[in-house]
Amino acid sequence: MPEPARRRTAALVITGMVLGGAGTAAYFVLSRPDPPPPPAPSPATEGPDSPEGVARSVIEKLNAKDLDGVIDLTCAQGKSTGRRELTKAVPHLDPATPASTRAKPIEFELGRLSQFPDGYVATFTVRFDGNAQEGTMRLQLSSDRWTLCGMDSPRIGGVG
Repeated sequence: MPEPARRRTAALVITGMVLGGAGTAAYFVLSRPDPPPPPAPSPATEGPDSPEGVARSVIEKLNAKDLDGVIDLTCAQGKSTGRRELTKAVPHLDPATPASTRAKPIEFELGRLSQFPDGYVATFTVRFDGNAQEGTMRLQLSSDRWTLCGMDSPRIGGVG
């Protein structure tokens, strides 16, 4: 084979090997499946700004008889009705209630948290005067923040 033909053949072989190698490398790089994304942490257990954290804060505020603290955790549309309904359901929370009523022991305990399409529902238990009653609270996003947005509280002492 003459010298120029040999050079062309060698150049074609080398070019073919380079392109073939690049094609093979591209095939392996592009055909490899992406690693699965890391599992997202459950929003119910992420900390104080999570639905569970807000539910725990509501229970803490209720146990401290801190009505304003509960209202601070409430969504905008529930602030005025929440205050009225809570003081009707649990007179211990009403600052206008006689001190003798406010001093009576009452205990709130958080139950379980369940997700529903618009947020979470948390169950809770209220213990008062030897009785235990169940209630629920609804937690929803309001302005990118988890808030208390509805409560089905048992009526304490037949009030309400």
